[in-house]
Amino acid sequence: MRGVVVIKVGGSLRGAGGDALVAGLGELAAAGRPAVLVHGGGPRITEALKERGMDLPFVGGHRLTTPEAVEVVDEVLCRQVNPAWVNALRAAGLPAVGVTSADGVVRAEPMPGLQRTGQVTGIDHARLRGLMMQGSIPVVAPVGLDAAGGRYNVNADLVASAVGGALAAERVVFLTDVPGIYEDFSARRLLHETTAGRLLRLLEEGRFTAGMIPKVTAVLTALEGGVQAAFVIDGRDPLAVACALTAPVEGTAAPFAHGTMVKLEEAVG
Repeated sequence: MRGVVVIKVGGSLRGAGGDALVAGLGELAAAGRPAVLVHGGGPRITEALKERGMDLPFVGGHRLTTPEAVEVVDEVLCRQVNPAWVNALRAAGLPAVGVTSADGVVRAEPMPGLQRTGQVTGIDHARLRGLMMQGSIPVVAPVGLDAAGGRYNVNADLVASAVGGALAAERVVFLTDVPGIYEDFSARRLLHETTAGRLLRLLEEGRFTAGMIPKVTAVLTALEGGVQAAFVIDGRDPLAVACALTAPVEGTAAPFAHGTMVKLEEAVG
């Protein structure tokens, strides 16, 4: 299956980027391009945890998740956010199918010291390919299972990256609430096109903080896993969404100008 597009929509967008995303997915479907949507839900999870008196810290951009908190995470992501996205896509005539913790597509193990915060150990790519071959758009909730069936809260950026690698996707597109990856946020120096090597150097120099750390890590992991290009864009901008979903990733003369595009290395020749 060629030309797969994996899209991650951040929970911070909530309803703000829905129209642009639905329109972009519609264009992909009309062109016969298979797609997978991975969604976040951080703000909704924070609200639900606070309602239950749980105020959990973030460590390196990842939320510490206790065994009690993972029940809340699963409820929010799999039974609230996931059905909302599925229903929104279906209302637009798109054949979305929810993929949640009950399906066991995301396999995980605990991140050291973070209890039920997980890291991806595998993706059931056969299940996702089967849905896409039927013409469906899988909508994946970032909750992973270990071998014993224990649930883990997994960063959605890392799930999208792992899905991209498992499916040998053409591109992974991260929709967020900022214009892209900033080389220097205080000076508002945005990276429009860069390579994995340069991005890794910036990461090692400590240029990124908070939630941008797992996002940059996810970009690098996707490229190392065989994805041709990764895009980080403002999901509220319809033009940026359309360009990131359809812009050629090889043999282009004009630079990508609607966010950040990252490739493994510069083309030679």
